[in-house]
Amino acid sequence: MRKLTLLAMAAILAFAMAACSSGNTGSNSSGNGGGNAADGKSGETVELTMWMFTGTGLEPFVEQYQKDHPNIKVKIQQQEYADHHNGLVTALEAGGAPDIALVEIGYMDRFKADESKFHNLADFGANDIMGDYLEWKKVQASSQDQNFIFGIPTDVGPMAMMYRTDLFEQAGLPTDPAQVAQEISTWDAFMEAAKKMKSATGKPMVDTSLSTYEVIKGQLTNHYFDSDGNLIAETNPGIKKAYDYAAALSMEGLSGKIAQWSPEWGAGMNNGDFAVQMAPAWMMGFMKANAPDSKGKWNVAPMPEGSGNWGGSFLTVPQESKHPAEAFALIKWLLAPEQQLALFKSNNNFPSTPSIYEDPAIQNYTDEFFSGAPVGKIYAEAAKKVVPVYYGPDYTIVNTPITNALTEVERNGGDPEAEWQKAMDQIKRDLRR
Repeated sequence: MRKLTLLAMAAILAFAMAACSSGNTGSNSSGNGGGNAADGKSGETVELTMWMFTGTGLEPFVEQYQKDHPNIKVKIQQQEYADHHNGLVTALEAGGAPDIALVEIGYMDRFKADESKFHNLADFGANDIMGDYLEWKKVQASSQDQNFIFGIPTDVGPMAMMYRTDLFEQAGLPTDPAQVAQEISTWDAFMEAAKKMKSATGKPMVDTSLSTYEVIKGQLTNHYFDSDGNLIAETNPGIKKAYDYAAALSMEGLSGKIAQWSPEWGAGMNNGDFAVQMAPAWMMGFMKANAPDSKGKWNVAPMPEGSGNWGGSFLTVPQESKHPAEAFALIKWLLAPEQQLALFKSNNNFPSTPSIYEDPAIQNYTDEFFSGAPVGKIYAEAAKKVVPVYYGPDYTIVNTPITNALTEVERNGGDPEAEWQKAMDQIKRDLRR
């Protein structure tokens, strides 16, 4: 019996060693990328599932990777932003998560609260490439001690001010970008320009006061939580200043009450229903697609008092993935500087890799839709000004009541202070649950 047991053990060991040498890089993939299977060059077919929200422009690049790595098959699932993240939250808790998941910055800290749900990409060589990315994106992608890398940065959303030259001219405001930047360099100056716009043309300055709130908030070094996770929304003077400013725009009739992503939004851009669009780089494509008749009527200037950031995401590998090495190999290729530059050219996603900001393709990139403005150079400078911010896992729980309060002020004439207090009370109740 003892001999039979030893023989059985030897057989099991031999089988295991053979399996390890066969190139199978399932859940036991090595940290160096998993060898031939991981780089997609072995004969073994590996199927990866990839969840993304719509509009990333990554699909053609995934197709190219599969052509170059014929044994890698990628099944992409796309949903709208909210549905995508809600589905991912459920899958991470209940099971069924994909091999690769796109996570937008607003959700990143929520997922970072539980390292057990993700593979640490440092185990697969992520530290070797993190120097390619903006410092503030590296901070967002990693644990506080920088030892756990949750995801690799995709694009970034540095902000610039798109303005209608026809409406600015009618209002007696400058239309040359350099002069616009000089005259509207502060938020106080922006308010004065908005009043001139309303008085001279009857048109509001912005689509909705919420867009201004998000930009001013995005210029802060702290939002709703401090780095220790303590709620500071009510005591943060910057947040209250951003709220009061947005509410003042509404009370003065300087916002158009046009909800972003509504059909009226694109029509408003097209028809000149408002004069300024606060726009990250990725919105250029949206404006072209939804406001084609306004081509040449827009120009671009830097945002008052800095840049701010709207959006930007990360590709992560959930712990359920049985092929983390292959998943990371795909992510590494997709988000390398070369592919990010190509994606900027095709989809206007602004790269998170600053080494290519001086590339002529960016520095010399102009757009006739925006009156030939050097948008590449403008957004490159804006991206360098962004500072890292701790969002916190409960970011959306806090942000939603505040934006709802501003909506109530804007659309229904709610009292700003009363709505602010309601929002603070709701936030405290929701966080106690």
